[in-house]
Amino acid sequence: MNSKRVILRFVSLFLSLVTVFLMAAPSFAVETTDTPDNGGVEESKAPVQDRIVEIARAQIGKYDGNINKFTKWYYGYDTDAFWCTIFVSWCGAQAGATGSAVPKRSTVEGMRQWYVARNRYYPATSDYVPQRGDIVFMNTEVDGTDNVHHVEIITESGFSGSSRNPKINCIGGNTSNLNFEGSEYVTEKVRPINGSRATIVGYANPPYENCDTFAGILHTFIDITSPAFMRYIFSKIISLIQIIQSPANNTPETEVPAV
Repeated sequence: MNSKRVILRFVSLFLSLVTVFLMAAPSFAVETTDTPDNGGVEESKAPVQDRIVEIARAQIGKYDGNINKFTKWYYGYDTDAFWCTIFVSWCGAQAGATGSAVPKRSTVEGMRQWYVARNRYYPATSDYVPQRGDIVFMNTEVDGTDNVHHVEIITESGFSGSSRNPKINCIGGNTSNLNFEGSEYVTEKVRPINGSRATIVGYANPPYENCDTFAGILHTFIDITSPAFMRYIFSKIISLIQIIQSPANNTPETEVPAV
């Protein structure tokens, strides 16, 4: 069996599965009354990494504890849940990056592993310089381990502050206000890299370049509308498309189960 026939069979299978999926999607999609709330960012003009930052910035303020529009968007109903990771996923969805660049996840570790599996995660001890639109992972217990408990979106490329006391600028949800009161806020803060209050463990550099490809757009649709098992199946098909489109890329992606 030659390679062209193999590819045609895979494409045929893919189209068949897409047809079944589109017919079945309304029956298992999570209903939500949430409407796009992108802070007036022009989706068609601004780069995705700029859109996600400005969308996050437009949400700055106080919310109703752990039951708010972000948790309702994720679960489809009102429920009490930690939401820092959900906030990042929500911003990614509003920017059109869900699935292709930002996973839809509810736990910090689940989001980190998604990037680890794609070689897009960099420990804070590496030489990586964070970029605008990157995601920063933090250990809020500051216990010297690489355990992660909180996640935010980086707003500016590079480090601010002095060379002896570098910092990063970021926006996060399910955090305190600027007076470090409460945990029901979306706040923009400057986070230290070094010192006793440094909490940063690592950075993820989302593959925003994938968002406007056919596979990226399809992945976004699937990640938003389908349950975990369908996301897993379709991630394999999407990986095949990406391999066919990029012959030099011969390393298939590995999907991390939703958490």
